[in-house]
Amino acid sequence: MRTPERTIGPGPRIWGAPSRVLATRATRHRGLVGALTWGAAALMVASGAIHLHLYALAYRRIPTIGTLFLLQGVGSMLLALVAALVRRVWSSLVGAATMLATLTGFLVSVNYGLFGFQDAFNAPDALSALVIEIASATLFLAAAALSLLWSAATSEPAIARGLGTTG
Repeated sequence: MRTPERTIGPGPRIWGAPSRVLATRATRHRGLVGALTWGAAALMVASGAIHLHLYALAYRRIPTIGTLFLLQGVGSMLLALVAALVRRVWSSLVGAATMLATLTGFLVSVNYGLFGFQDAFNAPDALSALVIEIASATLFLAAAALSLLWSAATSEPAIARGLGTTG
């Protein structure tokens, strides 16, 4: 028969850990997830800035592609702001999906063409945008995964909390 563990102060117990230990772990977790989310959001803003810069240089003259560059630039900056301020799993997943969709659009455009336009890896800022989008998506996914893992470890259902907090 298992004997109850002692806790220091009020609070929940996880696998017998005292509440002060949990508070320390939760603080570290929130700090790490917050840093990942803010880093991903900063990279998302950089991706948006690159797309707006390219739109202003020449892409605005390309039908459909120009509009998509403008939408990606403005949209990614707004979504980055939301992700950084809200810091929820769903906002991290939306941020990752946006970066992966942007990356996919670029790769389709390079390999097959898109809306009658074919891009190239040696286009201005193409490789830097590619690296930034991969890094941003990776950080967003890491923030979401850590939040979901922490929710599972604390037996606090993420679905019941609106897909949980990431920071």
